[in-house]
Amino acid sequence: MYEKYEHHGEEVTVRSDFKGKHRKHCLCFDCDVFKGDDPVMKCSIAEAVFKNCVKFNIVTPVWECRYFQQKETK
Repeated sequence: MYEKYEHHGEEVTVRSDFKGKHRKHCLCFDCDVFKGDDPVMKCSIAEAVFKNCVKFNIVTPVWECRYFQQKETK
């Protein structure tokens, strides 16, 4: 049910059925405000959440955000 693996250089524990599903559940990856690697357009909230995740070696999907703007589908 749980497994250990290395994440951000540290061993962590994850529920096996959740491992690797962060992007599927995180609102940021469907948001037009979040631009990933573009430092000019990067979302400051997503950046702060990511820094917190690295600091505490956790994974935090964002499920609610007042600034969410859905990407247009192509």
